[in-house]
Amino acid sequence: MEVTGSDGESEPRERYSFAIDVEHAKRLTDLRKKQRREMADWVASLVEESNGGISRAEARLRAQELRRELWPTHDQHVEAAVRQRLAEPDLAGPWEPLTGDEEEIVSLAGRGFGKNYPGFLAKRAYSLPVSLVLELRTAAVRVSEGPLAELEALGLLYNSVTYSFEEFEKRNKLVKQVLSVPRIVRQGLERYGPWPPDEHPPSSLAARMAAAAKEE
Repeated sequence: MEVTGSDGESEPRERYSFAIDVEHAKRLTDLRKKQRREMADWVASLVEESNGGISRAEARLRAQELRRELWPTHDQHVEAAVRQRLAEPDLAGPWEPLTGDEEEIVSLAGRGFGKNYPGFLAKRAYSLPVSLVLELRTAAVRVSEGPLAELEALGLLYNSVTYSFEEFEKRNKLVKQVLSVPRIVRQGLERYGPWPPDEHPPSSLAARMAAAAKEE
C-alpha cells in the first residue's frame, strides 16, 4: 500500500497491530473526536468568513490538506512516538541487519515474553512505514539477544513454579531487559504520546521521574 508522506514522497506503509495501554487507547480516541470537532468548526468558519466565496466542499478540501499539520492522525502520533523511542541511546544502534529467519520469527504474533506491563492493554492497528517497522523489529531483536541468551543458559527461559526465590528474581531482572516490539511501542507512547506528562499512566517514564523527585 502506498500513501503520501508529509514530505510529499510516497512511502510504503502497512497496518500493524500492537497492544497498548487502555488509557492511551482511550486518549487517542478522545483526541480524534476533539480534532473532528475542530475541523468542522474550522470549515464552518472559513465558509462564513468567505461570504460565499468558498463552498463547504472546497473548505473541507482545504481542511484535509492541513490535516497532517493541524490535526494529526493516530498513525502519525504513534509513528512520531516510536521514532523518538528508537532514537534513545539504548535502541539507537547501529544494529546488524536481521537475517531472513530472524525477520520471519519477529513478525509472528504471540512470540516472545508476555506483556510485563502493570496496566491493562488494548490491541489497536496503525498504518506505519514499512522501513520504520523493520527498524523497530531490528532494535527489539538485537537489544534482547544478550538477556535472552543468559536466560537460556541459566535455564530460566520459561516460567516455572519450581524456581527458587533467587532464580525467580534473576529471571525477572533479565526479562525486564527483553524489549519486544509491542513493549517498545508502549514505551514510545508512554514517553512521547500526544498528552501532557502529568496525564501519563503510572508506568510511564515521566510518572516515575516525578515520583522519584518527590522522594528526594
